[in-house]
Amino acid sequence: MTEAGRRSVEHAVDAANTVDPSALEHLRAAAERAAHAYLTTPPPVMLRELVRLRDTVYDQLDRTHKPRQQAELYLLAGQVCGLLSSVSFDLGNPAVAEDQARAAHIYGSLIDHPSLGAWALTLLSNMHLWSDRPKQTIVLASQALESAPIGTARARLYSVRSRALALLGATAEVLADLSAASDELDRAGQDAFMDGIGGEMGFGRARLALCAGAAYVALGDGHQAERETLSALRLFATQPPNERWQAGELACRADLAIAHTLRVQVGDAAGAVEPVLELPAAHRTEALVLRLTKLSRLLGQRRLRHSVEASRLRESVTEFVNLARPSGQPTPVLPRRS
Repeated sequence: MTEAGRRSVEHAVDAANTVDPSALEHLRAAAERAAHAYLTTPPPVMLRELVRLRDTVYDQLDRTHKPRQQAELYLLAGQVCGLLSSVSFDLGNPAVAEDQARAAHIYGSLIDHPSLGAWALTLLSNMHLWSDRPKQTIVLASQALESAPIGTARARLYSVRSRALALLGATAEVLADLSAASDELDRAGQDAFMDGIGGEMGFGRARLALCAGAAYVALGDGHQAERETLSALRLFATQPPNERWQAGELACRADLAIAHTLRVQVGDAAGAVEPVLELPAAHRTEALVLRLTKLSRLLGQRRLRHSVEASRLRESVTEFVNLARPSGQPTPVLPRRS
């Protein structure tokens, strides 16, 4: 009886372990700052900051047994892992990016958080898209749409799926998904996770126009791709510099250069892509490298083979890609928790 009483008290004391409310507030603020900092911070710097934040969240999870605090910490862990997924892909490691997206989804499922779960599946769908697996992208995004909250979460999923459909040449379905994404943005603004935090969690008209431009690039429609990318650039330009997604804006320029090249307007393509080619190496993301790789292939087509202007631009683009992926550079590895 005495031993049973002692163990009951020890268990109750252990179960009462909590995290100081001020520590939780600090972590919430740090995670929100990270979501906004992602828009303008070089990926190598962002990686280090996010790993430290993730490990701090894990340490706090080890200290509390209060279900409400655990749920909030799991939400923060999911948010940080999602950001780590994006940064890992930016640094050219899609396998790690997929792992981080899956971790974020597990945390979302653990606490029954539909917005975190939908965002994580969008990230995972995006990894399939960039890995040239459009059918897997479509299947995953379609499944996620069945339970995703209205507004921003669904707009993101429709946008990713539209780009995958474009890779398969399904023009009518692309138009339907882009229209559905636009309708969802009309209903956006009430999601505490995506709209409330904003930054990389958010998804507005500028990003939708960027996705539309990329979809039309995949369809080979240079005219419509040009219209959408120019629209995206105008929308990005209305945002404050510290809230403007730098990589997204540059992606628009790369897609605009591709659109011009599809229309055999090499001079316009060179002007559009010039700010991208001047980007410091630390800011060169995998998505930009893949876009410029596509541009390089287009510039090497037979119809442009005798164009001196196309040859010069292709040399500059190839140099950009080679500097972003120097020979012998090890693939970035996400540090594990010590």
